[in-house]
Order: sequence, then C-alpha cells, then structure tokens
Amino acid sequence: MEPKLREYVEKLFSSAPKTKQAYELKEEIVCNVIERYHDLIEEGKAQGDAYNQAIAGIGDINELITALKGEPAYTEITYTDEQMATIKSRFSVFRGIAVALYILCVVPNILFGMIPSLETIGPTLMFLMISTATGLLIYGKMTQYFPVITDENEKSKINFTAITRAVAVGMYISCVTPCIALAETPLAAISPIFMFMMIAGATVLIIFSGRKSTYTKANDTMVENFKEWNSKKKSTSVLYRILVAILWVTTSFVYLYITFITGFSTATVTWIIFIIAVAVQNLMRSIFDYVEAEK
Repeated sequence: MEPKLREYVEKLFSSAPKTKQAYELKEEIVCNVIERYHDLIEEGKAQGDAYNQAIAGIGDINELITALKGEPAYTEITYTDEQMATIKSRFSVFRGIAVALYILCVVPNILFGMIPSLETIGPTLMFLMISTATGLLIYGKMTQYFPVITDENEKSKINFTAITRAVAVGMYISCVTPCIALAETPLAAISPIFMFMMIAGATVLIIFSGRKSTYTKANDTMVENFKEWNSKKKSTSVLYRILVAILWVTTSFVYLYITFITGFSTATVTWIIFIIAVAVQNLMRSIFDYVEAEK
C-alpha cells in the first residue's frame, strides 16, 4: 500500500515546481501519510479504510503549490462607491492634519531661534512635528478600511500594526533630537547613545509591527499543520536575523564610542567587545534552536 500512497502524493505534486523546497515538502508529506496509514492499521482499520483516511488527512494542497511557484494567492475585494467615499474621507482627515504639521514645523525654529538660550528647542520640536505628521499618514493609510471591516479581531490586528509602525517611523525620524536637545549640556558627549537607543527601539517595534504571523489552522490536516509550522519558522528566522543585526550595529557603535570619543584605545581591552558579541550571538542561536526544537 505504501507505493500507492506515494503515487497519490506524487500526483498531487505533479504541477509543483522542480525545486528543493517542493521536493522536501513532498517527501515530508509522503512520510507523514505512510506513518498515518500504519497507525490506522494498528488501530484495527481495514486497509481500504486506512488508505482513504490517510489521504483525506493530507488536505488541500493547491495553495501550497501556488506558494511554491511564487504566485500570490489572494481574493480580490471590491467596494461600493459609498464605501470607497467613506474610506477616502477617513484618510483625508489624517492627511489634512499631517500636511498642516508639515507646513507649521518651521514655526518653532522661527520662534525659539530668536532666544539664544532656547535655540535648541526649535529644531527638536520641528523633528517631533515631522515625525508626528509622518506617523499620522502611516496610521491613516493603514486603517482607512476600518469603516468597511466587520471583523473586530481583524481590526485589532490592523490597529496594532498601524500604531507600532507609525511610532517606529516617528522614532527613526526624530532620533536626532537627543543630539540636538543635549548639544549645549554636559550630556552632549553621550547624546549619540540616546539616539542609537531610539533607533534600536524603533527597529524592535518594526519587528513586532508585522501582522501576527501565527497561522490559524482551518482543520487538522497535514497541509494545515505544515502551514502553521512554516509560519512559526519564518517568524523566528526573521526575528533572529534582525536581532543579530542590532547586536552587531550596537557592538560597532560601542567600540567606536569607547575608542574615539572617550579616548580609551587599549586594543586588548576594546577588542573584548567583539568577543562578547560573538558569545551573545551564539547564545541567541542556541536559544532560538532550543525554542524551535520544542515547538
């Protein structure tokens, strides 16, 4: 019966691209369906019934085949003229406020520029107004379809994504404000640290601003189980790569700061920073591997 099960899966993948990923997925499904067949036989099922239940447990393979081909699978949604008018009206409110902030952002420079003791406040407020305006545009654009979305859970996900992305982009734009605001203070030498902390914080928000990648299974078939596992794996992989990037950017910044800003240039000491970074990266890799193995 095993050859028959393999033949059935081979037919399902007849239109799949001849790639390593498609081959590995096919072999995984073959192994799972054969294992399922033998489990059913041990439970006392007849060969015919066990065969039928095993192949029924595979599920719909078409969407996976489409994904393997790299073709987007989506359902086009159309809206009425009234709905489109509501959508555009919602976004126009955010756009109007954002444009007003862009135009007025030079006002703080003009007002505080005439007072020497407060001249750093003007550029700081200007960047904050620009970042706020940009954040409003991002939030308004991402939530413009709220009036026509009836699923409250979907609204909640979109709202979370829109807020975190808007805040993250705002932090990227205004990350120079610590350097400006602290330029004439005793903290001027360490102001780049605050700037970098804002960049790192914005990057973390970007990571978590993605729509929740956890896949909700439609049923308990092999295909749905694979989609859920693949979704978790991709999310973990992306998170690891971004955290590694943050780690090495931070390490480089700390090294340059200690060497050139503080004047502490003893090579045998400063290079320890990179050794520590390698150890941290290996620890992160071990943690991610452990989490992946426990899933």
